[in-house]
Amino acid sequence: MRLSAPRGTRDIKDREVLVFRELEAAALDAFRRWGYEELRTPIFESRELFRRAVGETTDIVEKEMFDFTDRGDRELSLRPEGTAGVVRAYLEHSWDKTGGIRKLFYMGPMFRAERPQAGRYREFWQIGAESFGNPSPQEDADTIMLAAHILKWAGLEWKDLCFHVNSLGCQECRPKYRIALASYLENRRATLCENCRARIERNPLRALDCKIDGPTMTDAPAPVGSLCQACKAHFDEVKFYLNRPELGFVFQESPRLVRGLDYYTRTVFEITTEGLGAQNAIGAGGRYDGLVKQMGGPEVPAIGFALGMDRVASLLKPREGNRILRVFFAFTGRSSNGAKATVWANVLRDKDRGEKRLGRPVAAILGDGGASLKSQMRKADGWGADVVVICGDEEGDKKKMRLKDMKTGAENDVDYSRDGDDDVWIDSLKILAST
Repeated sequence: MRLSAPRGTRDIKDREVLVFRELEAAALDAFRRWGYEELRTPIFESRELFRRAVGETTDIVEKEMFDFTDRGDRELSLRPEGTAGVVRAYLEHSWDKTGGIRKLFYMGPMFRAERPQAGRYREFWQIGAESFGNPSPQEDADTIMLAAHILKWAGLEWKDLCFHVNSLGCQECRPKYRIALASYLENRRATLCENCRARIERNPLRALDCKIDGPTMTDAPAPVGSLCQACKAHFDEVKFYLNRPELGFVFQESPRLVRGLDYYTRTVFEITTEGLGAQNAIGAGGRYDGLVKQMGGPEVPAIGFALGMDRVASLLKPREGNRILRVFFAFTGRSSNGAKATVWANVLRDKDRGEKRLGRPVAAILGDGGASLKSQMRKADGWGADVVVICGDEEGDKKKMRLKDMKTGAENDVDYSRDGDDDVWIDSLKILAST
């Protein structure tokens, strides 16, 4: 019996791997320009970490975490999100005591025991960023612009995305909104789903994020209506900075936008697109000024976001300039033909002699000299070769190689050396590969 990947997981392969790498490259470039440093946290952490950071009443902690107990009877969980682990590392390494700004980013898999569906996996990949130490609304706007530029440099157009922005208020004004929303929900109790009825007392904000009832609550009170003067001024400044015409950036104020995690305060944002059906969110984030203190540290302002790599990748195609040229060397006859093929393959793999002259990345593999040419051609086709370089006794006697375009089937013989240039055949390969 052949085994398959666990439910809700899959192998990332072929085209998607190329897109993942290009997305990662765009993110690395952006993080460098925005002054972020990489942090790699463990894939599993103490279960208590997520209970304290994410919130006991969230869906993640209540029913979506992969929990287990190790041989020392320690309660552990696969990480369902990235922020909690970064905050834990921030405190564990005493970065809070430096008194400065610390900007950290991460990339990697997260795990949630959700019902698998299109665009939603139990193992999913994220690119995330967390900025500590700057309470300014300018930092909020700058963080949103960082997320926007990663997506833009990965190949998405801003006009095809919607950037939703809202403010949830602070510890001073948020309780007022919570009371108003709970009262609204109580009046609609009979029409609410079972989960939302339970949320009225425990966490009413989560009802706005409900996939069943949330879209129907168009008349629900909005957080911005309860903001204190300081939070209103903060949010107005965030919008002021994002509205600079020179940025060429457009966003939408979404007054009922909330996030599914308890630690958010003030600015929250979400990035959606029309191309993914029901699972249309590709990124989200916000400010969480109280989380560091909640985790045992001092008062430290912080803001962050995460992009869903799986969903973003589904919107992208590999860039043609980055597509790998696959060259297969098929050789038969004398052992000297195999020796030539070995040398030629390594010439193509060389950054200066091969890739630089071809102007694109290249992959070269060798066939089996003990097999027939027909057999080697089948293997080349199965590998997905763009070009096959053939060298048998007949070609060797003429100091030529045969190049076959696997897309069109066209073949032509070329000299593999001439005075002053032993790599003259690369120019012929370049011409063939560009057609």
